[in-house]
Amino acid sequence: MPKIKKLYIIALIVSHLVSCGPNPFASYETKDPGEDATVALEDGNPNKAINILTDALKDEPENWQWVSILALAYAERAGINALTLAQKMASNSGGQATTSSNEVTALFSILPEATDSNINDVDEAVALMLKIPALNRTTADVLKIAMFQTASLTLRTKKLDTNGDGIISVSELLGMSSGDALTILTQLASAAAAFAGGDPSSSTDQAAAAQISTIQSAIGTCPGASQEDKLKNYLSKTGC
Repeated sequence: MPKIKKLYIIALIVSHLVSCGPNPFASYETKDPGEDATVALEDGNPNKAINILTDALKDEPENWQWVSILALAYAERAGINALTLAQKMASNSGGQATTSSNEVTALFSILPEATDSNINDVDEAVALMLKIPALNRTTADVLKIAMFQTASLTLRTKKLDTNGDGIISVSELLGMSSGDALTILTQLASAAAAFAGGDPSSSTDQAAAAQISTIQSAIGTCPGASQEDKLKNYLSKTGC
């Protein structure tokens, strides 16, 4: 049989199979990495989601939807869910200062352990979200940025609480470097800035934003020759 005729017959067979039943090549169609990663997260497997999207972003580094999902995967590996954290901050279950604590230390109980790996994962989530241009951010992205920043600064503070009593003592504050203080203050300002572009119709977002504003105001009213001193006095409740 001539080669051209043989190819023609093969083409007709393939066409018939495709038109008369399930596509025999469907399994070879390209899947959306974002969907696969989302399924992995729903299955409680953030590591799989991270691997999927890390590979996918090598070819499409400016796919901001994938970047946002990847940030979510890192945060969830650290035990942080942006919406859940915002809801807890907005409720009476978290974020309420007492006579022996402040608005930051009051969040300790609703966050995971302040391990280096958890802090690094949350910081990676923050870095990824900040890569997304402002014009490409959704309202959900804005909430993620604010909450991941809040989680990061709170975990850094929680790490200082070496005896785990939920209070930062003056002696424990000796473990805070000037770099740590600057990072916490920068993250606080970044979270506040992110909320400025949030959803004004969301009561959860607005309540969480109010908590951030309260923390900033409380630090500002504390005595101290520098912002670092004010932060330390705020965290230890000394003279505030």
